[in-house]
Amino acid sequence: MTSYEAVLDQINVVPAGTFGDDRTITWLTDAKVVGIARNSRGHLELFLAGDELRPRTDIVKTAMHYHSWHRDSQPPLNANRICLPALGHFDPVGAFIAAELLREKADVNLERAFAVTEPLIELAINRMEISENAILGLVGELLLLDALCRRAADPQVGPIVQAWDGWRRSARDFTWEGTGVEIKTTTRAASSHDIHGVHQIEPTPASDDDSGEARLLLVSIGLCQADLNAPALSIPSLVESILERLKAAGASGLVDEFLTRVSVYGAESGTGYEHATMVNEAPFTTTFSVTFVRGYDMTDSAVQVLRRDDLIIYQHVDAQSVNFRVELPATISLDNPIVGARRVVEAILSLNN
Repeated sequence: MTSYEAVLDQINVVPAGTFGDDRTITWLTDAKVVGIARNSRGHLELFLAGDELRPRTDIVKTAMHYHSWHRDSQPPLNANRICLPALGHFDPVGAFIAAELLREKADVNLERAFAVTEPLIELAINRMEISENAILGLVGELLLLDALCRRAADPQVGPIVQAWDGWRRSARDFTWEGTGVEIKTTTRAASSHDIHGVHQIEPTPASDDDSGEARLLLVSIGLCQADLNAPALSIPSLVESILERLKAAGASGLVDEFLTRVSVYGAESGTGYEHATMVNEAPFTTTFSVTFVRGYDMTDSAVQVLRRDDLIIYQHVDAQSVNFRVELPATISLDNPIVGARRVVEAILSLNN
């Protein structure tokens, strides 16, 4: 039986496809049932050769695709392909899944081995997606915070960093002088985001204890993994940029507090980032390019989303517990959304130039 360590050793040297759907599959045994490959962007994939498998769980159904792969000078290959999340530190999880399939004798009876292993595959993919979302979320929040710090005057830099609340469970990611900012990050081509409670897309109303928010901007940030030699950013580079700005602005006293807050972000999913010790560790070294930054004014009546008033008639529903996905178009009106990081930052800081 092929061990986990042996599988991981092979994964570490699997080459990426040269373009598009090109793959070089490395089979883990002579039976050529369980294989590993990388697509042209370097993302790990597991190949299970044979008849189409029927996953029972939605998570695995989404991750698995059945294809007929054409090969030079050989008959086509019919295989189930499991696509793992993109970030590099998931390679050990891919090795674990492959080793478990082989331990359950996938070479002899793939259908049975897959049925036995599917609960583990589901748990692994679910955990990977949670971790990936935390990493992408941190990149998006640091990107906007860095842009705010670089555009702000020196006396504002410290208060801006302290106003960042997205590092913990809070009602709002960032608030500045009556403007609430909700930051959403995606690797999709469109501004498609999960919303957890209508408070994320509506200004906080005024109360006896709180002046509320005059407006709310949902800042939609699109990211993709950076191509070689393309302009790129990473969690370490963004953290370092913010630290340099704090020091240059005379706010060095906030450095430790800021680093502590960064380390808390994503810690629940096991991906907390310690800048002093993890600057060279995957997945934090993953580099990203920005595909878009859009600031949506959520007080605009032309933004057609679910709101508090839509739920108020349902007396037995907690409006903050309602989760849904918004699909925001690239253009709603002439001024909505605000496009580009610089313009979004100027809108938050109420700068006219």
